[in-house]
Amino acid sequence: MTLQINDEDALKTLLELERRHYISILENSNTNSPSLPGSPMSQSEFEKLIAEAEQSPLITLNEAKEKWARQKERFQQSIR
Repeated sequence: MTLQINDEDALKTLLELERRHYISILENSNTNSPSLPGSPMSQSEFEKLIAEAEQSPLITLNEAKEKWARQKERFQQSIR
């Protein structure tokens, strides 16, 4: 398990739990992945993902919002 702690108070809490021997913090990580949710991704897989994304067609933010609004409406109608 790899965690990224973004809050200093949260890190202090974890360090206090370790001091009290409730948890152990292991310094080593076996992954070579960027911080993304989901299963670990190697650097080369990440670079491939970015390259593919850069080749994808672009849409404006307004187009994306409209698309999601239509999808949301369809979904809401399907559950009624």
